Amino acid sequence: MKRLAIVIILAGLGWSGYWFWQSTTLRTEIERWFEDRRSEGWQAEYGDLAIRGFPNRLDITLTDPVLADPDTNLVWSAPFLQILSLVYKPGHHILAFADSQTVSGTDGAWQITSDGLRASVISEPGGRIMRLGLEAAVLNLDGPDQALALAGLAGALHEVETRPRTYRVALSADAAAGRPGTLPQITTGRFDALALDAQVRFDQDWQRASVQDGRPQPERIELRLAEYRSGGLELKLAGDLDVDARGRADGSLSLKAVNWREMLAQARDAGRIGDGLAQTLEQGLGLLAGLSGNAQTLDLPLGFDEGRVSLGPIPLGKAPLLRLP
Repeated sequence: MKRLAIVIILAGLGWSGYWFWQSTTLRTEIERWFEDRRSEGWQAEYGDLAIRGFPNRLDITLTDPVLADPDTNLVWSAPFLQILSLVYKPGHHILAFADSQTVSGTDGAWQITSDGLRASVISEPGGRIMRLGLEAAVLNLDGPDQALALAGLAGALHEVETRPRTYRVALSADAAAGRPGTLPQITTGRFDALALDAQVRFDQDWQRASVQDGRPQPERIELRLAEYRSGGLELKLAGDLDVDARGRADGSLSLKAVNWREMLAQARDAGRIGDGLAQTLEQGLGLLAGLSGNAQTLDLPLGFDEGRVSLGPIPLGKAPLLRLP
């Protein structure tokens, strides 16, 4: 019995020493990371750094963190950020975000408020990210010209092992609302569901160092399905796009829109398109819908070519660039 007690005591002392060594090493790595960013011209600050969780956890809390990337002009700040992990699972981290955050760039500032915003990151020892998950009971995004509120948000990025630099990207929300006029397809500011499922090949693997070294950019998007529904309105997209180094898409998506006339009217009423264009689109799309046999449903290709987009034979203008900031 005495020997067993000695073994237990020694094991406890050994584990305690290991935990404190881990926490000291982790603190040094964090402090060095912030110092390295400042040496590269970043604004990288925090008010306090605490590491708790003995004996089995390593829970980091940064108070008042601020990160500003001089290359992208993006600035992120929050009252705190927590990074939670188990001592015996060094490659698995949980990020717990504050209920309010601010992200600003050249186009202005975005206020982010949330309830239960969490991210889970699983990475290899070298830093390559294998899986990333995101969830929030409520997530509100309020920008200079747009706003969006999501409820029951879930997102995931998961590597496809058989395809280099390719990840499955999934996103869903049980409900959402937008500031009147910012989501032209929704007059009431609400829609019932949102979902996205795609496989995306990037120009490089996702790494933990992507925060400071630059985000991987999409090269090919295989969109299995993107859809939203709002009452009797329904919009679905699927297809493949190639993306060049400038973020210009090339390819085609099949678009199906149910009750498209109401969507068009909402866009006109919200001031997103003028009366003349709305009338022209309604006439042209009405003819195309009639040829398909259902005047209330559009089933057309959405074509992308060197930065331009068209719906069937109707040119719509410039397409948004598909690049991550």
